Amino acid sequence: MSESSNGTPEARTGYVVSDLVSMALEQLGVGVGNQNADPQGMASGVKHLNMMLAQWQRRRWLVPNLVDTAFQSSGASVYYFGPGGDLDIPVRPDRIEAVYARMLNGAAQSTEGDFAPSDFTPSDFDTGNDGLGGPGQPIDFGLTIIESYEDYASLGLKALRAWPSFCHYNPSFPLGEFRPWPIPPEGWEFHVLYKVLLPANLSASSPINLPPEYWDAIMWTLAARLAPSYGQEASPTVVASAKSALNTIRTSNTQVPILGMPSILTPSGNPVWWPGLEIQKL
Repeated sequence: MSESSNGTPEARTGYVVSDLVSMALEQLGVGVGNQNADPQGMASGVKHLNMMLAQWQRRRWLVPNLVDTAFQSSGASVYYFGPGGDLDIPVRPDRIEAVYARMLNGAAQSTEGDFAPSDFTPSDFDTGNDGLGGPGQPIDFGLTIIESYEDYASLGLKALRAWPSFCHYNPSFPLGEFRPWPIPPEGWEFHVLYKVLLPANLSASSPINLPPEYWDAIMWTLAARLAPSYGQEASPTVVASAKSALNTIRTSNTQVPILGMPSILTPSGNPVWWPGLEIQKL
């Protein structure tokens, strides 16, 4: 964040928190006519905005993207996600969207955890069969997520050590618990996809570092949220504008995976093909 010529905070992305809180209050008739909202109203609005963004964080369609973060296997049966954990991130995810395990096969490990095209070097695509001792090509294997702890508990041999095929994530707090199964040895790399963190500890002068379509949604939704604090019901205009702005975000963020069918329903000799057949589930 930089400062303008008059010394006031200026967001590089367009707005600061106080701008959107002030505009939200204006929809309720507070602070209109070149009158500033009272300091208590501004402070309350900032708190409501942070609580609202914390709620949005848990809705896939309100999050602009997923993060692909890697950590190395150590042969452990459980890994911890969160501050200071095996996957060291500020807040533990409420759920994981997808997981794949990478057999490095002599290739270099991910340098900074987050996946990026620069993770792949020309040597990564060496087959390792040239007789020169070059590294092999890293191979990724998607893991099937066991959604419930009850299903994971039903596994008879939890200590089985072999090629990983499944995993379970328990979103305990403050550290989530990730359990691969079967348990792979050292030398593997787990890549976990989870929702990117939305800012939820903003101050009045903090910039809104979100895509531009979020500005309108924050302002109208915050106006509807603040209305009861001023003894009002959100007007139909406010409610309709909030829904329209949220639908814009939903349209922008929606990603529908290809449907995968159980392999037992698609025998190898079946002449029928449809999109998703090649990723059928075991």
